[in-house]
Amino acid sequence: MSVVYVFLLSLPSLAAWTVSSARAAAPTARPRCGRIICGWGPDPVWETLAVESISDASSGLKAITIAPPAGVAEGYAKGGQYVQIREPGAEKAGFFAIASSPGADGSFEFLIKEQPPSDWSPGTGWLTDSSAGTALEMSQVLGSGFLKTEDALKGIDSVLLFAAGSGISPLRSVIESDALSGVASVKLYYGASTPEQMAYQDKFKAWEKMGVDVTPVVSKPDGTDWSGATGYVQDVCKAEGVANPGSTAILLCGMKGMAEGVKALAAEVGIAEDKVMANF
Repeated sequence: MSVVYVFLLSLPSLAAWTVSSARAAAPTARPRCGRIICGWGPDPVWETLAVESISDASSGLKAITIAPPAGVAEGYAKGGQYVQIREPGAEKAGFFAIASSPGADGSFEFLIKEQPPSDWSPGTGWLTDSSAGTALEMSQVLGSGFLKTEDALKGIDSVLLFAAGSGISPLRSVIESDALSGVASVKLYYGASTPEQMAYQDKFKAWEKMGVDVTPVVSKPDGTDWSGATGYVQDVCKAEGVANPGSTAILLCGMKGMAEGVKALAAEVGIAEDKVMANF
């Protein structure tokens, strides 16, 4: 089943559907008329599992691992794919991107924001406040990831990655896979409200060694000792410039305001709309 959402009316862009990102990426952006086509895929097939481990990834974000059942890991082939997770027997489920890379040994890793329930989401408190051994139900791997076709990066020699808050989760899976290995230039702009809310800082050096130029961006640096880039990710990128927009693609995941701001930047500098790719 495919669903088309007009982007202005879509739910917040997430590290998965219920994992809305920290408000670190943009002020209210000017309207955009672009669409995002969402292929939510088949109905979930539930397996009863348990939290394997849980720890603090940053302020407000939890690193959680879950061992997939036999056969499920084989369905994880592209960075940006996700699973549904719910409390046993619950009607509502959350959609969570897998943070570990496709083909990685061991359990699935997730980066999950602490989030209260809403009309459309069960929230994440039951999971982010859990402990190892907490029972849960998880679906098969769903979605087509960021690179939905084999030729998604044909003619592309530069990829810009934009993430806010927990939106770094699916982009981590892309970075740590070999999906971008043939691209000459890869730049990551990763935004958080404060340094304390920025996950995966311990991975930045490893990503740099993989060929990714990492630019962390803090939107609320007052009262911190932050000396790096400040403001919003799309503005930092704009100030640096986009050298070859005709051969540049964008992968993004984060709150709606950031996504709209990045799409506006892409249109302004001349990056093709079909080269601005989300993981849903």
